[in-house]
Amino acid sequence: MRVIALIISLLIAGYSFGQKSKSNTAKIDFTQFPTAPVKGMSKLGIQVYTNDLPFNKDTLRLYLGNMDIMKSDVERMSKVNFKALNEVALVGGQGDVTVSLAFGKPIILSKEQKTASCVVAKDGCTQYFYKVEYRLPAIAQASNSQGVLDTWELNSDMTLQFGNEQIEKHKKTEKGSSTSIQVISYTSIADLALAFNSSGQATLARKAIVKQIGNLAESIYERIFFEETKLKFDIAYGSGSAKDYAETETAAADAIAALESKNYASLQGPIKIWESWLELYNPDDKKAAVNDKVAQGFHENLSIAYSFTDEFDKARTNLDKAIKFSQSGFVNQNEVERLKAFHSFINKQENVKKYNSALALSEFVTAPDIKKLLGQRKFNEDINFLFAEDKYAELSKSYGQSSSSKDISEMSLDELLNQSAIGGNGTSDNGEISLEGRVENDMLVLSGLIDASMRGKALPESICEYPDIKTIRARNIGLTSLPDCMIKLTKMEKLFINSNSFSELPDIFGGMKNLEILDISNNNLKSLPHLLTNIKKIYCWKSIFQMQTLKLEDSLPSKIQIILNLMLESRKFKTTLLNCTEIGISLLV
Repeated sequence: MRVIALIISLLIAGYSFGQKSKSNTAKIDFTQFPTAPVKGMSKLGIQVYTNDLPFNKDTLRLYLGNMDIMKSDVERMSKVNFKALNEVALVGGQGDVTVSLAFGKPIILSKEQKTASCVVAKDGCTQYFYKVEYRLPAIAQASNSQGVLDTWELNSDMTLQFGNEQIEKHKKTEKGSSTSIQVISYTSIADLALAFNSSGQATLARKAIVKQIGNLAESIYERIFFEETKLKFDIAYGSGSAKDYAETETAAADAIAALESKNYASLQGPIKIWESWLELYNPDDKKAAVNDKVAQGFHENLSIAYSFTDEFDKARTNLDKAIKFSQSGFVNQNEVERLKAFHSFINKQENVKKYNSALALSEFVTAPDIKKLLGQRKFNEDINFLFAEDKYAELSKSYGQSSSSKDISEMSLDELLNQSAIGGNGTSDNGEISLEGRVENDMLVLSGLIDASMRGKALPESICEYPDIKTIRARNIGLTSLPDCMIKLTKMEKLFINSNSFSELPDIFGGMKNLEILDISNNNLKSLPHLLTNIKKIYCWKSIFQMQTLKLEDSLPSKIQIILNLMLESRKFKTTLLNCTEIGISLLV
């Protein structure tokens, strides 16, 4: 055991030898400008469309006072830190800039019964409630008299509770209105189930909409108002014995000085140095002066620099290259997500340049408290912002049209998901999701939002009509099985089916002679499929560790890479090391 552990340690340590990148941090006092044109704006219009949901707009209005209750103490926005050029009033309907919100079809993903002690403690008194994983797709759009300015999705997944809660209720009286707190509790499983069957759908939809209206309020600020904030950027330089990296360290220092002094024109010098060093990149030599890690650092540097010198396409291109490097070798998922998130910053900077670059800053005033104005009855009575219309399909179409027209090979994963959304979610005559128009450049990307109706079903057999397909990304779709005909997809290279609902997988992989990467993480698998011997990397975090026995010699390739992947993908190190050691015996002995 000790010998095997030592071998694994040496393998990990050996990977870190060679050239690498270090970094210094730029700390910037930064005023984030709005991404929508705000010159002369005095009225911000809000429109929320609630049609085709299990209650009407008047019922919803009674519960908007719970918007703040739906947030934790940390999340509540009691102080608004955003600023405006002049006083801005919130109105229902059209304003100088209008933000519209529309909802898609809500889905209950899972429901788990929970218990809690009664509020008034009594012997044997137990309250029952449901913890519900819920999805409510929502798309927002900002527009003005010139047309659509920006369209964006809100996070659709949330955790809601039914029962064991306090709800603010409002009632009209002759003197105006009164507010009271209603305690909702169920002391038997039967009462809880009965209440859920009668009102659960409407209650959850109301809560989800209230939560999404709160999310809308938060998303509006960065698009319509100014924020005085601090930014931190890690600027990389080379390190190692293959070459003198002093020039790259000087370039990093010069870039930090340019960013912190806001002298962005001075970034041209470091940009030239990083681009010249990237010409030394050698993908076949891990000990080259510019290997994968050093190249990743320089590409990230360029994405930062170009976003401040208004060369946004170059910023995105270099960021996508940095992301690609981050997803090879030993993958740090936090690093990957951090890089992906920078796409949002680049897009913001581009819209600022487009709409607000000519703005001259004057003395700011505090932005309106949108959540307070929308969420409290005494404030929202005169703001008629709820409309009984269905606008989701219309905004979704606009969202697709505003997506990047890049070649698919140049897109980030997030852009691919958005581009896939344009293809719609039509179904075939047999109820399957249509894949027509979804396979581009031998790649299929499914989205948990757009393809929600595939949840609990098999991947459509029509996938087998694409014999040249090389990559399938079907993460977190809720798939339960794969069609047997996929054994014919002999050109498949990468199959990402993690975070689904597979309990077993068919023996289709023997025919996939070119399959290099298989990600089956976070499923309910009890065993691995056979004939995986051609695969270079298998990711099975939260799947393989649920197995009671590990008889894997016939399934796994003779690659030590799987040990390292399993170790690095898991966060449960004690369990991981035990299982990795057992796998190691079958591979190394």
